[in-house]
Formats: sequence, structure tokens, C-alpha cells
Amino acid sequence: MGLRNIKDLPADILLDIIARLPTESVLESKLVCRLWRNLVSSHNPSFSQIHLTHLSHPAAADSGKLSFLVKDKNQKLHYFEYSDTHDEIPVHSVRGFNLAPPFTSTYYKVIGSVNGLVCLHGYGDHTTYICNPLTKEYVLLPNVKNNDHNIHCSTGFGYLPLTNEYKVVEVYELWREPGFTKVAVYTLGSGNGWRSVGKFDNMFGEAYVEHSVFVNEALYWVDYVGGLVFFFDLAEEKFRNFSTPPLPLEKARYDFSIGVIGAALYYAIRYYCQITGCIWSDIWLQEKKNDEPLGWSEEFRLLGREPLAFTKSGGVLYFDGSSLGIYDAIASTSKKLVDSTAFIQISPHKNTLVSLRELGEEDIKLMDSVENEKLASRDQLARWSWIHFLVCNLFSCFDFLPTLFSFSSLFVFFAYVFLIYVL
Repeated sequence: MGLRNIKDLPADILLDIIARLPTESVLESKLVCRLWRNLVSSHNPSFSQIHLTHLSHPAAADSGKLSFLVKDKNQKLHYFEYSDTHDEIPVHSVRGFNLAPPFTSTYYKVIGSVNGLVCLHGYGDHTTYICNPLTKEYVLLPNVKNNDHNIHCSTGFGYLPLTNEYKVVEVYELWREPGFTKVAVYTLGSGNGWRSVGKFDNMFGEAYVEHSVFVNEALYWVDYVGGLVFFFDLAEEKFRNFSTPPLPLEKARYDFSIGVIGAALYYAIRYYCQITGCIWSDIWLQEKKNDEPLGWSEEFRLLGREPLAFTKSGGVLYFDGSSLGIYDAIASTSKKLVDSTAFIQISPHKNTLVSLRELGEEDIKLMDSVENEKLASRDQLARWSWIHFLVCNLFSCFDFLPTLFSFSSLFVFFAYVFLIYVL
């Protein structure tokens, strides 16, 4: 007897089919019927982990897409995707997450995104949240005990795939011992809270560091004045020094930055060129073999830009603080894709269903949505602009009827006011 309906499929086959869908489609599938909702919400085995495995596989349907999390000047989070397969519109719609990060401080920073979980750190009060922007789950981490008023240096967020552990790292300079730093680690779902993993020689005291970068199961920092790179091994929970590319010999003003591109650590040497009058960045990539670092190779040069990712066609997606564009390293040409003067931070990110509750966190909350009134006012502005457009055209039509102009003007004016208040 043949199958009459997709519901007649065995549960394990149906689960495998749904697990291969894009994340947003999985959420929509929960609305189809109770059977599908139960399959997607199943906790044994964890559906979110099965889905993440398919999502991360190179053969996944959307593995060629690049996706990013964006924070704007108003401290709101957005999401967009880039795909080489859409030549006319390579950047898919930039859409905002309808949520309000629960910070008491006005400003916060996106520390990093790993498997759809995002680490947010508030300035001033140094509160740290881990959230999934798609499911709106979040957890507020307890504060690190700081009775000695130690100085906060940096925060990092990373992942160990072999043990499925997500770790948050806080680094403090010891107030009473300026030559040393204290490191505390919080492992999501462990129930152990913050663990002090030791006291280390202070690498942050004389260095000017911006933020940590996660790659290859370690957190990396760079002294953006001196160029020194050091990293914290998340598995061994120890600091180590790291070799850098050869520094320029010319006497000039340089600064340095690091990041991740194409799953590899990059090292950028920024300098001012007196001939062109521009700021350039020489980009070096870390070479590896069997997960062992071999050294650095100089790949390309960018004009005052931050590389974000390699595209499928071999280009370099970049952000220059005011626009998103693509750079062709072979032809040395750039193409602007999106004007983004409102964006102040862009991080690689993929939407997933990874659950903080399934990882073992207990005090899970859901982020509040942005107030409906604010969203509605945006729609009203759009409608008002259309009304204004129609009114202006109506007035232009009345220009050739001077005898009727006064009456018509009053009529249109009152209609205009009425529409604004009704809408």
C-alpha cells in the first residue's frame, strides 16, 4: 500500500527531511500540524543539534550563502545574507530582529557569534548575556566576583566541538598586582558558574587591545599599537604567545588588527601611504596543516577596509564603516553593494535553533519584542508619505482650475488631516 500523505512517512524519515530545511523554514513547519511540531520540539535526541549538523555540512542547501549579524547606531540588531548566485541583488534584505536586548547600560558590544548563539557585553556595568536572536532565548550570566576592584580588560566567547562546550572568558588586570591578570571561565550549562582558572603574566597591561577573536578553539587578541598577538586555548585554558607576520621595516605609523575570514585567522597591518594619501591594509592569512600553524602568507591589500568573508567566486566581502562592498583581489577593483552608514559592527552569524535550555542553562528568559507602537509608527510614516504624494499631485491638478482651487484646497486639506489621524 503506497503512501497517501507525507504524514504517513516514518517519524525518523520525516525528522531527517525537516532537519535539512533552512532555519526559518523549520520554524514555519512547526505551524503545519501537531506531529511536525512535536518532531521539531523533541528533546531526545536534540532536534536543534541534528539541524545544526545538517546546517554546518558543506553539502547543505544554503552552504554557499554568507550571513551576518549587524548592530546599528541605535543599538538594534539586524541580519542579512549574501549570495553569489543572485547577481542583481547579492545582498538579501537586511531585516531587523524584533527584540530589545535587556541591558541597563545604553551601549553594548557584540563579542561574537557561535552556532547561532550571540554573546553581548554591556559597557559600564560589564553585564554579559548569551542569546539566540532567532528564538529570543537569553540568559544573563552572573557577575564575576571582583571584591578587589580588579580592572576589566576583555571578554571572549568560543566553542569546543568535541565536548560541545560553549565558554565565556573574562580577563581582569589585578589591582594589587599590576603585573598579572586573572582569568575566569563560564561554561554554559555546567552549573559551576564562574571558575577562576589562574593568574597569568599580564599581557594586557602594556598592550592596547580592542576585542577577542574566536577561531580554531582559541581566543586571540592583538596589541593594535605594537602588533603582538597572544591567545587563550579554550581546551587547556592557558595563555600562549603567537608568532606574527614580519613587520614593515619602513619608518611609518602602523596599527594592527586581527579577524576571521574563510575560517582562518587574518592579520592586518594598516598604514598611511604618503604617495596616495590613503590608508591601506596588508592582509596576511594564517597557514595551517593538520590543524597545526605553519606561518603566515600575504594575500592581498585593501584600501582602509575590514575584510568580512571570501565569496564563492573568490572575491572579498568588506566593510569600510560606511558601506558594504566586494573586492576583486585579482583585478584590484571594488564594487559597493550597500550603503550602511547606520551600521557600526558586523559579525559573521548564522540563524540556528540551538537552545540554551538544552545546553543545561536553567534561568532562561525570552527577550521582549520591540514595542508594537514603534513598529506601527514606521508603517504610518510610510502611509503618510504616500498620502502626501497624492495630495501634492491633487494640488497640481487644481492649478488649471482657479475658480475651484480655493474650495478644492480646503477639501483636500481636511481629507489629508483626517487620513493622518485615522491611520
